[in-house]
Amino acid sequence: MMRRCTIFAGAILVGFLFSGRQGFSQQLKTVTMARTTGSIGMVPLETSVNRGFFKRQGLDAQLITIRQSDIIIKAAIGGELHFIDILPTAILASMRGLPIKTVAVVLKNAPYILIGQPGIRSVAELKGKKIGVSSVGSMSAYLVRDVVARNGLNPDRDVTLLTVGGTSARSAALFGGTIDAALVVAPENYNLEQKGFRRLLVASDYVSYPLSGVAGSTEWLARNKPLVTSFLKGLLDGSRFVRQNKGEAINFIKSYLKLPDDEAAKSYDFLLKEMPPDLIAEDAVIRAGMEFARSALKMSADAAPDISKVRDWSFAEAVR
Repeated sequence: MMRRCTIFAGAILVGFLFSGRQGFSQQLKTVTMARTTGSIGMVPLETSVNRGFFKRQGLDAQLITIRQSDIIIKAAIGGELHFIDILPTAILASMRGLPIKTVAVVLKNAPYILIGQPGIRSVAELKGKKIGVSSVGSMSAYLVRDVVARNGLNPDRDVTLLTVGGTSARSAALFGGTIDAALVVAPENYNLEQKGFRRLLVASDYVSYPLSGVAGSTEWLARNKPLVTSFLKGLLDGSRFVRQNKGEAINFIKSYLKLPDDEAAKSYDFLLKEMPPDLIAEDAVIRAGMEFARSALKMSADAAPDISKVRDWSFAEAVR
């Protein structure tokens, strides 16, 4: 099954690369960014695409949705895609010794919320239930295991984790009744709660780590420094536009995430609070993600890699 999924993802990527070369000027260099779903952390990146900031850097940026984080990592290491948006996945891969590095941070905190079916009133009532995650080896799966354990359940015996995909796929599975609960990224919870689904907990009450940014294969990043720098310049322009144009940014968030005015405004405020102005987060932010991954992997402190193996700010420092 995994082999078929990898081949399928590769076919999608090849299609995007081919269409990118045919549909844009030959002067533009196609680059690909993988994500699992649309989220508040994607707003600066989407803004850079829509406002033409990447094109000003000579880039045709293709945003590709791949639902399973383990496939994203394999595709990045295999050279099938260039950049990864979802930083928990990137940090987890780095901690496992895979050649992946984070080079920019867009959202310093992951606003994960555990949502259950309307009849489920607490985490304790998830005993014997199915919880949707991106993939069983993803950071979201480790986070679910951690928070249910802290609420008195055994994650190996009391709940079943099902691979569903990104936040939007997990929301759809909740609506369809195929799972009993799911970890979703705010403000995806808004529509669910409006429909009667129940908020069980806010994950940031338990653990904090970055959500969105830019990561990639260590080897590919090293071989393509000018291209990486150009990509970050385009992203930084989008980030600055969002910061400096509140009204337009909120209107975009309303349309992009399908939110009412008040929720779009709250999401914008959260984004500004958690978005580093220069794409560089404090090392404490990365260390928090590393520590959670180390704990989830049951790795000793001595076995954990140095932070230099996980993040490299030299690219972002060159464009700020």
